[in-house]
Amino acid sequence: MINAKQQSNFGAHTLLKTSVSVFVLTALGVVTPALAQTDDGAAEDVMLEEILVQGQRASIESAQAIKRNADGIVDSIVAEDIGKLPDRSVTDALQRVPGVAVSRFDTPSDPEHFAGEGAGVNIRGLPQVRGELNGRDIFSADGGRGLSFDDVPAELMAGVDVHKTPTADMIEGGLGGIVNLRTRMPFDSDGQVVSATVKTNYGDLIEEANLEYSGLYSNRWDTGIGEFGLLLDFSSSTIQSRADNFYVRAFHPRVPGTTTEIEADRTVYVPRGADWRRNDYERKRDGQYIALQWAPNEDAEFFLTAFRSEAERSWLENGFFVDAGGSFATYLPSKGADDWTYDGNDALISGTITTAQGNGVPFGTSTRLSDNTSETTDISTGFKWHLSDQLFISGDFQYVDSSSEGEDNTLGLVAYPDQITVSDLNTTDGTPSVGVQDGFLSDYRNYSYGQMMQILSKNTADSTAGRLDVEYSFDDSIVKSVKAGVRFSEKSADNRGGNTWSARYQPWMVGSSWEPFPSSDALPKIDNPQYLTEFSFDDFQRGDTSVPTTGMMFQRDLLNDFESITDAIVAATPSGSSAPDYSFVDFDSPDNINTQEEETQAAYVRMDFGFEELSMPIRGNIGVRYVQTDNLAKGQLSFPTFSVPTGETDDQGNAISEEPFYQPDQVYEGQNSYSNVLPSLNLQMEATDELMFRFGASKGIWRPEFSRLKAVLALSAAFKDNVEQPETIDDFDESMVNFTLDSQETNPYLEPMEANQYDLTAEWYFNENGGMVYAAVFRKDVSDFFRVSTTTLDEFEGFQDVTATHVINTGEAEINGLEVGLTKFFDELPEPFDGFGVQANYTYLDSSADVDESTAPVDTDGGSYDEQPLEGISEHTYNLMAMYEKYGFYSRLAYNWRSEQLLSVGPNGWNGTNEGVTWNLPVYSDDYGQLDFTMGYNFNDNWSINFEAYNLSQSKQRGIIKQTGAGEHTAFVYSQDTRYSLGIRASF
Repeated sequence: MINAKQQSNFGAHTLLKTSVSVFVLTALGVVTPALAQTDDGAAEDVMLEEILVQGQRASIESAQAIKRNADGIVDSIVAEDIGKLPDRSVTDALQRVPGVAVSRFDTPSDPEHFAGEGAGVNIRGLPQVRGELNGRDIFSADGGRGLSFDDVPAELMAGVDVHKTPTADMIEGGLGGIVNLRTRMPFDSDGQVVSATVKTNYGDLIEEANLEYSGLYSNRWDTGIGEFGLLLDFSSSTIQSRADNFYVRAFHPRVPGTTTEIEADRTVYVPRGADWRRNDYERKRDGQYIALQWAPNEDAEFFLTAFRSEAERSWLENGFFVDAGGSFATYLPSKGADDWTYDGNDALISGTITTAQGNGVPFGTSTRLSDNTSETTDISTGFKWHLSDQLFISGDFQYVDSSSEGEDNTLGLVAYPDQITVSDLNTTDGTPSVGVQDGFLSDYRNYSYGQMMQILSKNTADSTAGRLDVEYSFDDSIVKSVKAGVRFSEKSADNRGGNTWSARYQPWMVGSSWEPFPSSDALPKIDNPQYLTEFSFDDFQRGDTSVPTTGMMFQRDLLNDFESITDAIVAATPSGSSAPDYSFVDFDSPDNINTQEEETQAAYVRMDFGFEELSMPIRGNIGVRYVQTDNLAKGQLSFPTFSVPTGETDDQGNAISEEPFYQPDQVYEGQNSYSNVLPSLNLQMEATDELMFRFGASKGIWRPEFSRLKAVLALSAAFKDNVEQPETIDDFDESMVNFTLDSQETNPYLEPMEANQYDLTAEWYFNENGGMVYAAVFRKDVSDFFRVSTTTLDEFEGFQDVTATHVINTGEAEINGLEVGLTKFFDELPEPFDGFGVQANYTYLDSSADVDESTAPVDTDGGSYDEQPLEGISEHTYNLMAMYEKYGFYSRLAYNWRSEQLLSVGPNGWNGTNEGVTWNLPVYSDDYGQLDFTMGYNFNDNWSINFEAYNLSQSKQRGIIKQTGAGEHTAFVYSQDTRYSLGIRASF
């Protein structure tokens, strides 16, 4: 039976189960009673009074209790007070957990854009992390799998659990691990609770202050039909931040005796360009949460929850660019003076640069505005019912609706200064320098209209899921309980997006035989600055960098109506090259639609056992989960629009051509079904009352994101190189052309990534005052990565020798790691020093990967690379935290550091084709550390004040390009705000 005190703790979601009630609550993701150990080592339920965690020490000790009582290997974060996680966001809090690393980029494949807050999360080296809300699956619309944790209001969280090993009753998915976000429930408290927080934050570079606020009301009432509970929670926050970024592009070989020659006696390496940008970032995040509980008697409980999170993110980027672009053969960076210096790899360090034809150095500015809004709603209901002292049944039903919309617009200008100077290209701890002649960039008459780019997206996804679990417990038996259950889910997604790029004037339009501009001076210049403004970077990278910081750029407001401003620019530039083609961003175009429907059916059985009479008691669980997945992707197959002249003309004298391969577009449906058997074993041995060992072995999967499963195929044809093109179709033969099949790097027949994982841990709770030492070794054998591959098909839809590019499951990787951690409070010291405490943890990762060769990096000189590590893995990560809590005062100084990691191979800005070489460079993020500080004072039980400072160290994030010829060089240097916040909290 469940007593009233146990009912009051149904919302907390702890983990170890030895009674029926604890087993079930863990499965549902709701609060369970804590467990105490009797003298003989047996676990028994403990009647708990109301627990309201307050203070950073209480938060740490509560997290330790969850870890100690867990069925598997779990690390937790517990809110220090209502509405107060230890850090400003869920992502920032997760970075303090052993084995967890946080990305500081918008996406790992786009290292050109630094995130305003911590973004992606990986666990033990893998970014395939599944998100849960109260033990139920939750996701973001754009991918349909993981959750953007930075979109979730931290103020609504009671805690966050990081599951590193699964049990059979947990929902499948998550190779790195599972992050469960826990909200509060009304029965967590004995009676009424009211809390409110108001906070302001300020960034020192953006020089803007913003407001944050949150509130909670919770109560419970005894009635004639049982006990009712109600909880209301809301939050709203806005932050603004600024990042100052500098980039160096790929170094290219300049070979003696060729048109690229710089030095007659040796090959030297010269970068194709550099750019520097200011990003102003703004994020608004709102959340609302309501929870209802009803316990009609001691044996049953029902709940209903509704959770909504909305995030609006925007960033304005103003940038300067020096880039030879696609016309590398025309705009070769060349010596403008005899001041060039090189490093030991003959890579340029400094010098004055011009171009081969004397047309000036290709230079540009751009204004880019990106807006994205996302919303996720979760409505869940469920029950728990004790049919007898031994038989327990539970179930829940969940509906999730998620959406996101994005608009990303760019307008650019081009100019051609006679020369530029560069220096310190070999720096390892600073930022390179660039110089342009005085006054040139501030004169609008030196500019021409340049590039225009728009990227649009609109994503929706929803899911319904239900589960039913039955558990039977045994008395006086090695088998403690047997639990079985089923779960179904239906998920659908409609993702739409496209992009268009065009340009009025660009470097490749100058000096070639087929363009009308013999020199850069002949390009039409802007004669009316009505759309422009003079923009200046104030205190760029806090004054540590020497680059031009003032130039002409487009007015920001013009980018809000992109079609109108581009129409005006096109009308003003009749000799321009190309105009935006808005069919490429048409949401109704089949090429821009990704429709997915997915159904899963899962069943599991789990047995918990215990050998309590041993001198070192052993407990554990063993189980297996079976899941069937059926996915349907709907799209189209298009055929070549290749044309050949017939030799005839129409009545107006226009040449008539024929499309020899024409076929109407066909419906393309990719239907895929697969099943997975996922065994799991978790063991726990208590060597002493303070020392325990754990072992875990399991198999996990990660289904491909919906963006990878798009059903789209486009056949195209082009004449082969060195083939004389026929004058008429009578002379045409199919052997004259190459056929290519493009899938937009997708494949609806992908299957999940898989991992066999093994864990061994030791936990020593060396005193009753929160002292703990933790160590773990683990291994993950991962297979079936998603990788882009190019192959030749003998035949496809009647076409022969088709070169196809698509995503496949391929490759294997092995990750081995070590985690160690320490928590110590110095209660033995005399006052006031007994308020001090420390936390420290360290993670070591070693990875090796064997992936398909078509995805391997290639240098600009065609050189190959040795084996690369897995993307996103830092070999070393550590956290150091010093704390003090005494007399109502508390403070924490926290330092997080991670070593170098591979971000991506060939991301935007570091790939291309030049001099017959298609190159893709590996871009790394250098080691990075950040110091954060928190302090506050509790005036009494009801009122407190809190101060936070993030990035006190004013750390810069440096990127590295690694080349086999030119060596290692700076890829980017990011500088971001130090952020301060001051808040006041009231609780009653």
